[in-house]
Amino acid sequence: MATWAPRRSVYPRIFVRPLGVTELGFYWDSKFNGTADTLQHAVVESIDPADQVLFSVENITRTWRSLKQQFPLLGSFLEEPAGSRDPVSFVFAEDRLENCGPEEISFHSASSLSEAQEFADVVLNGVRLLSSNLLARVVIISRTDQISHVHVLIHVAHCITDGIANATLLRSFLDILSSSLTSTQWDIEERLALALPLDVLLPDIALSRARNRWHRAIGQTLSSIRLSKITGGHTLPRIFTRLTAYTPARSGLITLSFSPEESTRIIQNCRANGLTFGNAFPVLAQVALTRVLCRRYIRGDIDIEEWEYRKKEPMVTGGPLSLRSFLDPEWYDRGGSTNVSLAIGFFSLRLPFMPLGAVANIAPGDDLPNFQDLLSFPRFLLRSRSIRKQSASLTKHPLFLYISMSRSQASVDRLKDVATNWKDMEGQIAAPIPVTDQHPVLTHGGSSFGNVDNLLPRHYPLARECSPTPRLYLHTSGTKLHCRPAELYLGASTTRQQLHLNVFWDMNVYDEDTVKEWLHEVREATKVFLEGDAATIKKPQTRL
Repeated sequence: MATWAPRRSVYPRIFVRPLGVTELGFYWDSKFNGTADTLQHAVVESIDPADQVLFSVENITRTWRSLKQQFPLLGSFLEEPAGSRDPVSFVFAEDRLENCGPEEISFHSASSLSEAQEFADVVLNGVRLLSSNLLARVVIISRTDQISHVHVLIHVAHCITDGIANATLLRSFLDILSSSLTSTQWDIEERLALALPLDVLLPDIALSRARNRWHRAIGQTLSSIRLSKITGGHTLPRIFTRLTAYTPARSGLITLSFSPEESTRIIQNCRANGLTFGNAFPVLAQVALTRVLCRRYIRGDIDIEEWEYRKKEPMVTGGPLSLRSFLDPEWYDRGGSTNVSLAIGFFSLRLPFMPLGAVANIAPGDDLPNFQDLLSFPRFLLRSRSIRKQSASLTKHPLFLYISMSRSQASVDRLKDVATNWKDMEGQIAAPIPVTDQHPVLTHGGSSFGNVDNLLPRHYPLARECSPTPRLYLHTSGTKLHCRPAELYLGASTTRQQLHLNVFWDMNVYDEDTVKEWLHEVREATKVFLEGDAATIKKPQTRL
């Protein structure tokens, strides 16, 4: 059972616990040149330019120390086993809370927004700055061209964080930073009791040991069956070789946005048709990808053999899913709902072959079909409702959590193999694998994060008794990921009444112009199917 155990009971106390299965997967990711590390990049403004205390070394240090007390995984380190059968463990040492090591906090300056962004890219794609002894760090970048603006980079290993935790971390950092009150004194053992793995937070963990083993066995069987059904598939044109899985990704990021007016209509039309944007998102991505492929086929970039293969293949998407609300209710209510720890599972959703509708016999030299030629609005609704049904079926299964954990367990051996052997592959050359031989292929990963404003207010401190007027204003914030090899991740979120689309991708595998083209098509598909008046039409349809 992966709970905290005391190694030293007098000051400075030391507590140890093994990593849970999902944490272990991200641990092996991190050993592969920092794969899956997260980087939050926030631009904040001191409302009073004369308020020089805010970003002083002393105030940043005070804030980071307070955060480590509130969220003890930030100050923990990983104890790696001497033998292959020993577990990797988190070690929390109380005396690490009292100071900040030289690598935990760093200060830099930039002469422009672009220079600060370039610095953030180096943090993510350069030599890894995190390690088993340093799971989180903060970087402060002052702007010499706008002295009231500061960039805050919070760099965290994925084995101790997820999307909800990242938002909590940034919000808490800015709140403490701008507060003049004495930092809260936290009970360390109570805080550690929130920093638990999924394995011990299952709602029915109190069942007998035999019943739990039975649930895990069934979950593993069902997970294996579901994974075995993921066959074939295809994605954007790419360069994929036998070495791709062992080549650290170079992460790219592009973001496109809708106006507040467009965003409002899109969300309203989703609701009018009984959908969330997350239900429609994979279908919009699919029809957009179909347009990208059609464009290449009609101009001769895709040969007939590859085209006929792609026409018949299903498309599979997948991504992370927050499990917090499904876990132990007592843990959730005590603070687990927003605690800085890892509490996600993974899902996969299946769509049928790419929609060609009225242009099933498209040929090289033809005109590029519009979206309605590829997919009628009633069929768009039907596919979106299929996604909704699959999602509900997944989360409502009585063994949903066991199935999710079994899926994580299945990936650990693969991730360990990559982390252990990737350096041996450096310098090797391999020929691209034809599209018809790459299977199974995940078309893309992704998720719709919802309204970020609910998680990240704009003004700080949050409590007015700390300061009668705000001291800090959050201009922008976003999370970047160190992609996995061949990753193509499509995300969506809403801030300030604007819907934003973003895509992370491995620049070693996907061409930037192709990814930009696809994201542009996703935005245009969203406008066609969800932004105009036609999106309120409701017609029965039975074929996908």
